[in-house]
Amino acid sequence: MTTIPIKLKLRVLWFKDCLGLAIDQQGVNQAYPLTPYYIWPRTEAWEQLKLELDSRPWLPNANKVLILNLTTEVMNSWREYRKLESPKLSPRFHDINFVEIQN
Repeated sequence: MTTIPIKLKLRVLWFKDCLGLAIDQQGVNQAYPLTPYYIWPRTEAWEQLKLELDSRPWLPNANKVLILNLTTEVMNSWREYRKLESPKLSPRFHDINFVEIQN
């Protein structure tokens, strides 16, 4: 039996005053929401995402660590570049889905 590797993808809403952070499980042709959005710094989003991932025992620990490390990188970048729009950071974070909000 062949096992299909599980790929997690971070989804980010980038605002000047906060970040929306969520995780998707990437399928072959589609992404499936694994968590709701958590708004940071209004909530402890990193800890909430960790709890969500830890509640899913089928996810490999290596995947959990990678996505949480990526979350930390995005949070640190937001602190530094929060005045910029997310598309300008997209090349740096090619494994992230930046969700754009239409006004």
